[in-house]
Amino acid sequence: MRILLLQNHESSGPGYLEEPAARRGVRFEACMPHLNADDRLPEDDSGYDGFLLMGGAMHAGHVEEHPWLEDAAALVRRFTEAEKPVLGVCLGSQIVARAFGGRCYDMAVPEVGFVPIRLTTAAETDPLLGQGFGNPVHLAEFHSQTFDLPEGATRLMVGEEVPNQAFRIGAATYSFQPHFEVTPEMMTYWVSISDEIVPTHYPTLPEALPHQLQLHHYAAHDFCYRVGDAWLDLIAAKARRNGEGD
Repeated sequence: MRILLLQNHESSGPGYLEEPAARRGVRFEACMPHLNADDRLPEDDSGYDGFLLMGGAMHAGHVEEHPWLEDAAALVRRFTEAEKPVLGVCLGSQIVARAFGGRCYDMAVPEVGFVPIRLTTAAETDPLLGQGFGNPVHLAEFHSQTFDLPEGATRLMVGEEVPNQAFRIGAATYSFQPHFEVTPEMMTYWVSISDEIVPTHYPTLPEALPHQLQLHHYAAHDFCYRVGDAWLDLIAAKARRNGEGD
């Protein structure tokens, strides 16, 4: 399987999603237009089985400063029209929302750290989330924007402070606000380099994070592996329907 990967920072790769991908021999083909001026997103979905969009410090609506955001939203629509699975995480989730008309906007207070997120009733029968997870599940957050649900979206996860945490469009296009892919090393690094959000809103988090990781990262890792593996199942099933095999 060949998956297009939109990566926006060196430290914001697939994280724990690498594990189910490696087991299946998946090839992530990274495109990094924010890091490499020569990188260009493809014009369509040709040659790819899925599209994975990772997080970033920019906001989904900053299209004048980062024109590739519009290209990414257009690609989300192309993959969805082709019924090829899409998975957006954090900034990626906001790009997915915006691609289908959802409004993205700044929050009064950013959401950072491990927070409890509840699965909705619709999640119980969802191919990714209907796996008997604990409810709520504590997942890592690091964002200062949120979004409104696009028309026709199925909400799958809700938070106390940020209602829209995950949704699905159609059969296989997913948006996850939480960084469910994050490793302890990634989260620790992001907190350590934050020069505004953490010092202003969560000044005690650097000291509290090791305990949060002890409490929650093992369950979050399990969540990531199982959700990621189920998403890859959707890609494999689509490839089989197209007569391409795994």
